[in-house]
Amino acid sequence: SLHPDACVRVCVYMLLAAAIPLGLSLSPPATSASALSTRDACLLFGALAEPLVHLDPEVGACCHSACSDCEWRLPDGGYRFDVLKATKPKWVPCYLRRDFGDERGCHEPRWASALFPGGGEVTRAQFGEALAGLGFEMPMGPRGSVGADGGMPESAADALWAWLAGDGDALTPEGARTRLQAMAEDPQAEGAVGEGPDHLVWKEFAKALGAKPFEMIV
Repeated sequence: SLHPDACVRVCVYMLLAAAIPLGLSLSPPATSASALSTRDACLLFGALAEPLVHLDPEVGACCHSACSDCEWRLPDGGYRFDVLKATKPKWVPCYLRRDFGDERGCHEPRWASALFPGGGEVTRAQFGEALAGLGFEMPMGPRGSVGADGGMPESAADALWAWLAGDGDALTPEGARTRLQAMAEDPQAEGAVGEGPDHLVWKEFAKALGAKPFEMIV
């Protein structure tokens, strides 16, 4: 008698043999994104990223020096932060607006205000025009350097629209935020205030769009 595993293999072969005469195709599984060059992904990230993110308004004054006795230290060794700052664009914020209601102020991400100036949905044409107007600054994360003299390639704008809106004719700010959060390494994370992932870094952004985050840009 045949081993159970061998029986399974025989059944699979029989099914494949039956499918070929019928003209059935065995398509590969769909990928999450079409391949995008690392350079184009960098241009997109540099247009959307910022050197500032607002996280948890409940966190008080902190020197951000990773003190071992910090009251904002978490059991796993990490820390809760109110505001993170960098010297260059480093994060794509995954929220539309966060108002701390004190001297730390209110933060509305550049992408949210520029791509959705009226707060409502935009068409693909409006999206592309606004994206091109965001400008570019070399962000933290990508290897190498990119100049933005040539502007935003249409193929890059197409790739970002496809991720954010799919085949849709319009995109809302809320829809864009949800799809950006889906790029996160852990899209189910609660984030600092329970609204999902707070921000993206280069590696997450590039991989979601099918680019190679560690490839040298020349």
